[in-house]
Amino acid sequence: MNQVVALVTANFPYATEVLCLFMAIQGSMAVRNGANSKKSMNWFHAFLKSTLTAYSGATFTNIFMGRPTAMLSNDVFFGACLIGFVIVNYLPMDVGYHFFNTFPGELLHTVFSQVFRMGGVTGFSDAAYAAFKDTPSVWYPTPIFGPILFPVALGNMGGFFLNGFDGYLEKGMPWLFQQAFACAIFYHFYAHDAEGYVGQSLRGFVKPLGITFMTLMGADEKEREDDVLFAKVIVGMFMLAMAVVRMPHFLGPTYSPFTALGGMLKSKKSKKVNAAPPSKKNKAKKQ
Repeated sequence: MNQVVALVTANFPYATEVLCLFMAIQGSMAVRNGANSKKSMNWFHAFLKSTLTAYSGATFTNIFMGRPTAMLSNDVFFGACLIGFVIVNYLPMDVGYHFFNTFPGELLHTVFSQVFRMGGVTGFSDAAYAAFKDTPSVWYPTPIFGPILFPVALGNMGGFFLNGFDGYLEKGMPWLFQQAFACAIFYHFYAHDAEGYVGQSLRGFVKPLGITFMTLMGADEKEREDDVLFAKVIVGMFMLAMAVVRMPHFLGPTYSPFTALGGMLKSKKSKKVNAAPPSKKNKAKKQ
């Protein structure tokens, strides 16, 4: 398959190790460029803050499902945190920190950490669907909220943990909420909702385009018909594109396609209102 598809689906050698390491590096860079910019924090304080900046979701979200945290069940996660912290803070001449502050370095950890997040959105949606698929509500044949809210919680646990409930939400819906909602909703209904009218309608509209797209991506006949694979590719490409676009070198971290779209619709609506011909009273006043 196309190498972009291999990247966004984490289908490359040592994918788990690479993604975990760059996620840890991104968390360490966020702390080093923020709270620890003067390197005044105690190393243990800085290490735990870096770890939870990167892995709050992986650390705490599984609690909601009564499952063990990956930080304890998989040595790669915590090992990556140790290595990433050392690379950013303790290499000779601060070479790690300086490299990851350059554009190539920032692009590198942005891309791979976002692929890690994409796997979290789809994987946690899969886990919630598998847990609840046999007990949907009487109103719809597929469980709706669990497979959407579980990955949303994963993507935003760090914001709640580090900023507090009010501090994280006081300025409106954070980007990570917007991204997780949009991606989890599309992925869940496209990949899992085989019986409901939402999933059937969505696939009926998107799948013909999806088959053409996957053919261009080099998929074989079986892969072209794989709804789960296509949903992962679309979610992955969207998340990857947004991560790069929202870098400071481009549109910046305040950009959101959803708020931009909302602003465009609002602008069009106001233009329609302003385009109305003036009333006779207003004409008389002008005269």
